[in-house]
This record gives sequence, C-alpha cells and structure tokens, in this order.
Amino acid sequence: MTDQSHPMERRLVVRLLKYWRGLGDVDRIPSESDIDPAAIPDMWTNCAVLDISGKETDPEFTYVGPELAASSGADLSGRKLSSAPADSLIARGLSYFGQVLAKKVPITFGGEFTDRRGVKILYRSIILPLSGDGSSIDRLLAAANCREVAQD
Repeated sequence: MTDQSHPMERRLVVRLLKYWRGLGDVDRIPSESDIDPAAIPDMWTNCAVLDISGKETDPEFTYVGPELAASSGADLSGRKLSSAPADSLIARGLSYFGQVLAKKVPITFGGEFTDRRGVKILYRSIILPLSGDGSSIDRLLAAANCREVAQD
C-alpha cells in the first residue's frame, strides 16, 4: 500500500534538484564524479553535462541524453552549446546558463516556444553547478523536458 498523502514527485526539475542537493553539502558544490547515472535512470535521458572550463561564454557538451538529443535533431556531444538549433528544447532549456555561473546556485526556468516543426512547446528546465574542487564551477548539469501544446 502506498501513502497517497505524499505522492511521488513527478516534475523532473524538482527530482533532479533533490538528487543534486543530496550529493553535496552546505559548503561544497557536487562534482561531476558524484553523479551516478544508474541512480537516476529516469532522469538521465533528459540530462546534459556541459564543460565550462575556459568556455564560459559557449560551453561544450560532454554528455547529451537521448531525449535532449532528439529535440535538437543532432548528436551534440563534443559540440558547443551555440551549435544547438535555436528552436530546440536543449537550446531553450539551457539558454540561461550564464545566470547559474554568476549566482553559483541551481536555477530553474520554464516557458514556451515553437519548435522546428511549427509545434508550440511548453518546457521546464534546470541547470545545476558542478565543481571539481567543491567551490569553483567547472561543469554544469542540466535537464529539460517538455510537452506539446494541443493545436486549436
């Protein structure tokens, strides 16, 4: 029997933020090596990891989950964020990465856009800082998901 007074959280951004918070502590930003994709298989397909070391204005993808890759129509691993099509979930969902670098805290964002097929998309995304030394950000963990808006 399940406890219906506390239903399982369904929002990707909330679940990933909770996972990320469990990896670090108050004084330490989690590192990329702290992330265990096997612990978050339902979220990992909607995630991306960006390397920002020396690439603060245009980070490079080191990992792109299949759901995000499908939204762009191309494999973006090893490519710059700027190479993602502007009308894709991954480009929209990660467009505010500079705010995460400036504030050094996770930020969630949502909105709507029209994709390359002309379909209106509602999305939510989150970008979380990662640090190899616990304080300076060298990677970003991002996730986004969406749904199509029914046409009238």
